[in-house]
Amino acid sequence: MNRSYSFAPPAATLRQRAGRVLAPVALLLALATSAYAQDGSFRHEVLMRGQILEADAGALVVCVGEADGAQVGQVLDVVRHKRIARGPKAAGPRFRREPVGQVRITELFDTHYAQAQVVTGKPKVNDTVELIR
Repeated sequence: MNRSYSFAPPAATLRQRAGRVLAPVALLLALATSAYAQDGSFRHEVLMRGQILEADAGALVVCVGEADGAQVGQVLDVVRHKRIARGPKAAGPRFRREPVGQVRITELFDTHYAQAQVVTGKPKVNDTVELIR
């Protein structure tokens, strides 16, 4: 008796079939997203960000320096983060940004720190300073 058996390969599982379809779609989406980011339409507008570490009679020490690209004479916006009063189950952000004023860098004394003076407003310790494009 001469019996020949023919085995067909097992049918592809649902996971394998989905992978064959979704992998090219994901690749296409990633390429489209990176092309959109490169054309300049999507970019982060903050060039430099730090914090006020010390405030003494209008003279400030800020945590931005040469390593961050800080230069003497630059004017930085000052922002204070305020907690929003809301219920514990409410959706959305729990903080808001409140513009406080501006400071000017007067001296770079370290790669990470600078002396600044108040230009406008009343900045306090722990406020955020940032250079916007």
